[in-house]
Amino acid sequence: MFKKRSRSAEPVSWLATLVVVAVTLIVLFPVIWFASMMFRPETAMFARPTQWLFTPTLDHFKYVIDSGFLGYMVNSFVLASLSTLLVVLVGTPAAYAFARFDLKYRDDMFLFVLGTRMAPPICLVIPFYLVFAKVELLDSFIGLTLAYMTFNLSFYIWVTRSFCRDLPIELEEVAMVEGYSRPAIFLRVVLPLLRSGIVSTGVLCFIFAWNEFLFAFMLGGEGTRTLPVAMPLLITTQGVRWGAMAIVGVMSMVPVLLAVFLLQKHIVRGLTMGAVKG
Repeated sequence: MFKKRSRSAEPVSWLATLVVVAVTLIVLFPVIWFASMMFRPETAMFARPTQWLFTPTLDHFKYVIDSGFLGYMVNSFVLASLSTLLVVLVGTPAAYAFARFDLKYRDDMFLFVLGTRMAPPICLVIPFYLVFAKVELLDSFIGLTLAYMTFNLSFYIWVTRSFCRDLPIELEEVAMVEGYSRPAIFLRVVLPLLRSGIVSTGVLCFIFAWNEFLFAFMLGGEGTRTLPVAMPLLITTQGVRWGAMAIVGVMSMVPVLLAVFLLQKHIVRGLTMGAVKG
């Protein structure tokens, strides 16, 4: 039957619990301190000695709202969501084609696609700026969405191609025997099996687009300003608005954490696809 736990194991269990609690507090302390800055008055921000107790203030929130940072957050969300959606729509069939079809110069084309991800962003942003200036796409959501696709599409194709290769080809062969066409096989057989991989890779693309700075700074403007580009505005001639900086930092983390929390089941499945063979 069940073995009775020995008393000698109890101190070890308590010690392990204390170690876990201590490590957790150490890891979370910067986050807790960062969050407290949102309500900390400017006079207590860097007071010496440190003021652990202070009267909370909402002045930082008022400054953030009055400065238009909610609009910048909406711009970031729209650009990240729209570019990720287009990357998924374009990249999924492309990844499947690279994985399944014996195309002429397939490896060369795949290396070219992957090379766009390897190039430093500064090598791409200047040509983009010159082209967008000619076609009047500067400071536009369309232009920034197309620019974001350049560094996310290659990454998405690269990762999703490996997921497609891990799918059993026998399932597609059976569907062919049943009379399904290649588009029908892709829609009814491949896509359901790739769902977790698509979600996990799509979330990574969303995070990359959400945190992007260089393209948004060089190709955007006041109408399309994103949170990463707007953060330097908190560095004023009177000094750094640390309280507002903390609020904007939390604002930039919330959508990513929410997406990961809501889609964690698919993300875990996608990241472990193909990990077990046999």
